[in-house]
Amino acid sequence: MDSVRAVNRARIDSITKSNLLKRDSLKALREQENEKRQIELEERRAKMEATRKRKVVPLTQEMSAGFRLNSDGWSFIVNRGFIKDEKTPEAHTLFLWVDLSEKRHPKETPTLNENFSIVNPGEPKPTSFKYGKINNFYQFKFGVGNIKPISGKLDKKSVLINWVYYGGISLGLLKPYYLDLLIPEGNTYVRKYDKYKESNKEYFLDLNNQGTIVGGSDFTKGIGEIKLQPGLALRSGFYFDYSATRKSFLGVEIGASAELYTKEIPIMVNAKNSMYFFNIYADIRFGKRWE
Repeated sequence: MDSVRAVNRARIDSITKSNLLKRDSLKALREQENEKRQIELEERRAKMEATRKRKVVPLTQEMSAGFRLNSDGWSFIVNRGFIKDEKTPEAHTLFLWVDLSEKRHPKETPTLNENFSIVNPGEPKPTSFKYGKINNFYQFKFGVGNIKPISGKLDKKSVLINWVYYGGISLGLLKPYYLDLLIPEGNTYVRKYDKYKESNKEYFLDLNNQGTIVGGSDFTKGIGEIKLQPGLALRSGFYFDYSATRKSFLGVEIGASAELYTKEIPIMVNAKNSMYFFNIYADIRFGKRWE
């Protein structure tokens, strides 16, 4: 009797263990299936996220500033742009622009009156000046322009090429050019700053090689005598955009410009002056863009 009970108990224990093993096996299998489904779900989500097109907020405005070297002078420039239809075939940027420039005559070169120290050994050493110059010519220009892309930017290392054209008003500012002169008066010489006049032409140009020109004056001389010469300004060129990101602005522009004034601009007294100017230029500018 005891032996039968022992055999039955052993069978029951065996069946119980078998059931427990099966239950543990099924539980592990369900956990594996759940983990597999979770992994597949995460992979599908990641794939959908990667293929989903993210909405890019278009840029609508920009601001830039820079420095321009012209074949006849220099300019400081500021542009305020309004971007239209970004990333479309009709994309362009309408902008307002201002610049401050100085124009130089082709015959305008620095010189030094070496004869001054010989004729006047007791006087201070001469300084540099522009022989024959009678006016500094500055311009404050403003107007509107447009930038039109003509090549797409393939990647961050590529350059976007744009066609640029401008039009506007130029307010020419004529400031008398003063020289430091040593002018004879009676039995002595008087040193003074003076601008060009027919009455002092002999000394302003040192026609008789008397050593009357000491040198040029400082910038402030003649500011109160500035005269206005209005005109028109046109410019066209190619802008090469090297910006690393959509919101940065960095590039170089190369082109040509023309200016026409209402009358001849007297910069030199001993060379031909003109009422119109043509030049080629290159500038560098930087700035930013935003939504």
